[in-house]
Parts: sequence; C-alpha cells; structure tokens
Amino acid sequence: MKAPRRKQSERSAHTQRRVVQAAACLLQSQGYAATTVQGIARHAGVSLGAMQHHFPTKAQVMAAVLRHYALKRVRLYRHALQHTTTSPQKIDALFKALWTLLCQGPEFMATVEIELARRSDTELAAVTAPVLARIDTFMNRWLATQIADITPDKFMPLRVLTNTMLRGLAVEFARGTDKHILEQAYAMWVSLLRVEYIKALNT
Repeated sequence: MKAPRRKQSERSAHTQRRVVQAAACLLQSQGYAATTVQGIARHAGVSLGAMQHHFPTKAQVMAAVLRHYALKRVRLYRHALQHTTTSPQKIDALFKALWTLLCQGPEFMATVEIELARRSDTELAAVTAPVLARIDTFMNRWLATQIADITPDKFMPLRVLTNTMLRGLAVEFARGTDKHILEQAYAMWVSLLRVEYIKALNT
C-alpha cells in the first residue's frame, strides 16, 4: 500500500528545512564566500529551481538560517529553564544551554559567518537587517522576563559580553582548537561572568 502523498505545504516546508540545514552546514565548513546557491541546492538534494522558488537569492537563504537559529535557541532556552525557579538557577541553566548551542549543530558558526559577511555584502546586509533587529528585540525582551531581577541597564552589557565570548569561541572552534581546551576556557569564563550576573541581581 502506497504511503499517502504529502500536502504541498508539507513538501514546501520539507524543502525549506533541507535548504536551510544545507546552508548552515556549508557556512560552518567552508565559510560564506565559498557557500554558493548551487552548492546549497546540491548539498540539500534539491534542484536549483526548487530552492529558488522558496529563496530567490542567497541573501534570503541566509535570512532563513538566522530565523531557524533563533527558533532553535528559544526552544533550547525554554527547555533549560523548565525546572528552574530562582534567578541564579536560571542563569546557570542558560550558561549550560549556551555551551550546547555552540557545540551541537552548525548553526552558531553559520550565524557568525553571516554577520561578518554583512560588512561587505550590501544585499545581505539589507535583507538580514530587519531579521536581526526582530530577533534582537524579541530575545532582549524574552530574556528580560526570564531574569526579571536584573534591570535592563545592567542586563544589556552582560548580554553583549556573553555574546562576544561565544562568538570568540566559535572562531576558535573554526580554527581547530581542541574542544577540551575550549570547554575549560568556557568554564573559566562562566565562573567569572556569573559573579557579575549575581552582582546585578543584588543591586
């Protein structure tokens, strides 16, 4: 008995997921400049025409990668915070989730590649600017509600510092630095930054 034929919307969603995942993998492994629309389609196992039906340009694929990563990040954060009640518990849970984001899957390094490429690719910058703005606005508001004991004027510098360290670690991963050493460096950084988060809770 033949399996039921999937709806057009399901087939479209499946194609889009494959394209986004392929783009993230290529961005991680070979960088933005070497990631072409032809290569993405080939890696995804779809025709170039099928891919461009959903994403007419490379920049639009990159915007989809950013959206995909943002959704993955929120899902992981929510899961990490499920069994926490106090702000210190939430801070610790989010630090663990951040290491998971950095290590599992190609998306984190892919977003770093996209953000760096925006400096010299005007089309990419224009297409991704509103996407990044929406993501930043949502994440800032959502995280602020999760750790409501820290005022925005103290939370934002801590978040920037956190993101800066993560991007630096992503570059070290790309350079081939031993994962064990990076994990030790991350633990050292967390122990230092956690102190600043706890200070912010108490002021």
